[in-house]
Amino acid sequence: MKKLLLVDDNRDFLQILSIALEKDFEVYKADGLSQALKVLDTVPINAICSDFYMRDGTGLDLIKEIRCKNITLPFLLMSGNDDTRFIDIARSYDALFCCKTDDLLSKIKAL
Repeated sequence: MKKLLLVDDNRDFLQILSIALEKDFEVYKADGLSQALKVLDTVPINAICSDFYMRDGTGLDLIKEIRCKNITLPFLLMSGNDDTRFIDIARSYDALFCCKTDDLLSKIKAL
């Protein structure tokens, strides 16, 4: 089973999303950038789904960090804001963007 890292500082959303994905992934959760980096140091993750805005950094900070370490995992950047600039930002790091109000579950399952 693929190992998915979900990163979001909204713990309620993180828990609901985790439950929705448990049948398809072994889900690991992080409530921010620093916790996500700790998980990545200890668990061989297959894909990452991260919120854009968090208290201790952004999903963009996370993707920059892992790309600097030459980690090329599938990465889905998500936000409640559907600003089209996020699409281009994600693409520039070889990642995907999805608004949380779109069909988020199917996009994560496609990672």
